[in-house]
Amino acid sequence: MGRTPTDSAGLISRRHMLTGSLALNLLPALAQAQANDAGLSGTGPTKRLSFQKPATHMMEALPVGNGRMGAMVYGGVATERLQLNHIELWAGRSVDDNPRGVPDVLPEIRRLLFAGQRAEAEKLAQSRIMPQMNFEDFGTYQMLGNLTLIFDHGDAATDYRRDLDMSDAMAATEYSVDGARYRRSVIASFPDKALLIRLETTAKAGLSLTLSLSRAQDAEVSHQGDQLYLTGKPQPFGVTFAACLSCALDSGSIEPIDGGYRIKGARSVLIRITGETDLFQPDPAGRARAAMTAAKTKTWEQAVSVQRADHMALFDRIDLSLEPAPASHPATIDNALLESYFNFGRYLFISSCRPGALPPNLQGLWCDGFTPPWQCDYHININLQMNFWPAEVCGLGDLHQSLFDYAQRLKPFGERTARAVYDCNGMVAHYTTNPWGHTAQDGNTQYGLWPEGLAWLSLHFWEHYLFTRDDQFLADQAYPFLRSAADFTLDYLVAHPVTGKLVAGPAVSPENGYRLPDGTVAYVDMGPTMSQSMAFTVLTHASQAAQALSIDADFVTRCQAAIARLDRMKIGADGRVLEWSEPLAEGEPGHRHISHLFGLYPGIEIDPVRTPDLAAAARKTIDARLQHGGGQTGWSAAWLSMYRARLGDGHEAHAMLQKLLTDSTAPNLFDTHPGDPDPIFQIDGNLGATAAILEMLVQSHTDELRLLPALPAAWAGGQVKGVRARGGLALDLHWRNGLVTSLILRPTRDMVVKPVLPKGQALHSPSGVSTGHGEQISLRAGRTYRFKPDSVRSL
Repeated sequence: MGRTPTDSAGLISRRHMLTGSLALNLLPALAQAQANDAGLSGTGPTKRLSFQKPATHMMEALPVGNGRMGAMVYGGVATERLQLNHIELWAGRSVDDNPRGVPDVLPEIRRLLFAGQRAEAEKLAQSRIMPQMNFEDFGTYQMLGNLTLIFDHGDAATDYRRDLDMSDAMAATEYSVDGARYRRSVIASFPDKALLIRLETTAKAGLSLTLSLSRAQDAEVSHQGDQLYLTGKPQPFGVTFAACLSCALDSGSIEPIDGGYRIKGARSVLIRITGETDLFQPDPAGRARAAMTAAKTKTWEQAVSVQRADHMALFDRIDLSLEPAPASHPATIDNALLESYFNFGRYLFISSCRPGALPPNLQGLWCDGFTPPWQCDYHININLQMNFWPAEVCGLGDLHQSLFDYAQRLKPFGERTARAVYDCNGMVAHYTTNPWGHTAQDGNTQYGLWPEGLAWLSLHFWEHYLFTRDDQFLADQAYPFLRSAADFTLDYLVAHPVTGKLVAGPAVSPENGYRLPDGTVAYVDMGPTMSQSMAFTVLTHASQAAQALSIDADFVTRCQAAIARLDRMKIGADGRVLEWSEPLAEGEPGHRHISHLFGLYPGIEIDPVRTPDLAAAARKTIDARLQHGGGQTGWSAAWLSMYRARLGDGHEAHAMLQKLLTDSTAPNLFDTHPGDPDPIFQIDGNLGATAAILEMLVQSHTDELRLLPALPAAWAGGQVKGVRARGGLALDLHWRNGLVTSLILRPTRDMVVKPVLPKGQALHSPSGVSTGHGEQISLRAGRTYRFKPDSVRSL
């Protein structure tokens, strides 16, 4: 990801690397949060974020969400603001924005690149096949509006506390004024399709406040009966939206006023808000009204009970507990803070991702304003994919469906782009997309000429199948999507005129460039390493899917023949993995993207055991990037932590997590992208790091179940319960002094596993055969297997 200046229309343009320092000195802020606010020390709760003062900006506020509607809770005293969001509220529209005439010029671009005329190829590609984006058509994600509460009691509060209980998904604010206690509780209920806010006080005179619902543009507020409506449509194009608000008092009085209500003398107030758009269904006002009618049938206590049960059924599927770091290996970041970060990542994922809704965008669903960075879009050159890295391993694979539904909606648009732009079969999309079906390239070659977006998304379908072994899902959803990605790949590959190897291109290595002899930077290549790794992975998995279904033998043969001819990953003279098809000097040696290591994660080409030479080259590649300032964004640090975990480098993986927390984390634990003057929230780093933490503890991407493969010394003891592994397996793992002390396996299907324990440790089956170094164990579906250091038994 990068950031560019605001254009004349007031929208953030697509790409530009930020420079400068963070506006917030985050390490002291986090340390202060640990010591004073959040209580996130070794003895503090790690499923609760707590603060002793109101938030002053979004990076201190607390999020709630039900996958469709969300709010940022600021916790003000005299004035409270709830920033409201709906995941479907988008400006823009669907248009045919595929550039014309691209198939005619592609052969010449390829010829120039093969001939070494890179500057000429770059110029031709930029001028002929890279149209500038029409931002009015592309649109942007926007906030729904603001709920503002102005209390008569003023700001003179004592005993203040606001917190977010991640285990039951409730944000609460409490304080005292003149001896009376005040409490506000906020939940976002998925079962009730509503935000609910309860106001309470012990004051004898009750609560007196002014409530208003507002949106700064493209909307109006009106009273209809005993309910308040916010309705509108972004201009010039966008969804029609409607929000409905109702208030219920147990005492006192309520009077409609312009844009809201005046409430006097209430001991408690229950505010309900529902919202809908016409992105997928008509009549948003009618559906918001119907949801409100249904929500009103429950009391606050009933609504909380239903919402809590729904949330905990997801949140409690996995649990991580890290013992304090041993004195011999002190850590910059407390293990309890890492635990909290892990829990917060799962909380954010559940809160912003539910089946039937759009997937979380660059900011999940919490956007403030109308021109968010990068339109708060769906960047598919890593960011959207990273949002779903924790889905399967955290036992939340059913939430993956929102990504699959979204990808399926893009598929017909991508098929039209593949045919119109590249004259290829299958489907294609580039670095960014939106709910309107944008799949064409746009902007600059640096980021826009990268036809791998849907190919990468297709791998999520395969991963879900590997974790579940759901043959129906494979046949109905995964294989058709994989097949379409592979069809494009097969058509887009061309033979190198000298080597005869198949290469993909023209394409770039997101979003880095290489230096030409005159010092200028170019981007376009034939066969950059990421494109080759993507081709290898997509063709491999698509053919595996066809074989698993026993269909399309001719297609399998084509895939295997293409794989045999692919130009594969290379190691340069300096021992690093080449980023482009030949040795070229990086335009930015510390670039945040390290795309040429895609084959390490989430790809399938680099493994420290099976390909030690490539693994060594990957380490040198990472070291060089970091020496030049790499990992400067939260998501980049999360990816680097994943890379280190896959390499088995626990100390280095832990160091990247520490870097993420100290350099790219806000006081409320939001992941940040550097910004000037303020950092920008991006949810991908939160979710990527959540997955990276588990990758350090359990790996199942080979035919082995690797236990504690990248355990840092700071995590000498701990336990994780409910982590998922490929093949249909849930496991609980406890360790101490770096060694496994207990292992529980719960297979959902008959399967064979090969546990690999830390070096020097082995478990034994009843037959006396060692299972510590990769020997197979047969498991039966529905049984529970408990392993101790020298025993195994079936329950």
